[in-house]
Amino acid sequence: MTTTHAHFSEKENVVTQRYFKITKLLPGNPLHDEQGHADPIEAMKAHLRNKQAFQQAAAEFAKSLGGTAVNSKGLSTIRVHGIRFDGEPEHPELWTKPDPKAHFSRRPRAIGARNVKGVELKEAHKALLKRWEEEMPEPLDTDDQWLCAGYTTADLMFSGGGMAADLEGGILYVAAAQPPERGAEYTEVTGGEYQDAETRVRDQRAEDYL
Repeated sequence: MTTTHAHFSEKENVVTQRYFKITKLLPGNPLHDEQGHADPIEAMKAHLRNKQAFQQAAAEFAKSLGGTAVNSKGLSTIRVHGIRFDGEPEHPELWTKPDPKAHFSRRPRAIGARNVKGVELKEAHKALLKRWEEEMPEPLDTDDQWLCAGYTTADLMFSGGGMAADLEGGILYVAAAQPPERGAEYTEVTGGEYQDAETRVRDQRAEDYL
């Protein structure tokens, strides 16, 4: 299992950062209203469990097709992009060529692809596309990570931000240009307190607290 540390960041531009301790999720925050979370750390643990479940499901899906999952991250989601094979897959005609920009992963060729010839291959292609559509894990919503602190990913797109989830101490800290505005109670803290939290988090394995 890959070790996970509950320390996150978005691209940071030259913007003055402020530091906040998030103490409670409030009405207006989707994690509070839709999932019943009031404790930011418990909400973060739920997100980390969902992330683990996605990664495991992606790995199992790829293994069932004979390869390894290559996932891609969008603005607010992580999804399976393609499958990387050790060598050639069975019936390589059914797959695109390895993409060097995506860890040499492959995806099923589109329906009607000229490379797929003959009744047997066409049936195999049809079955592969059906599996790709029906069995691929649902994308993981990464906005939940930032909603634990009262933000969305888009809120931090231009100003940047950082987060330190002290799972052992039960406290969530965030660095951002502005206070949270999406249903979160907070206290502003010093940069030193935030940096101390970052140091503690580096010594924590998220898996030990889930």
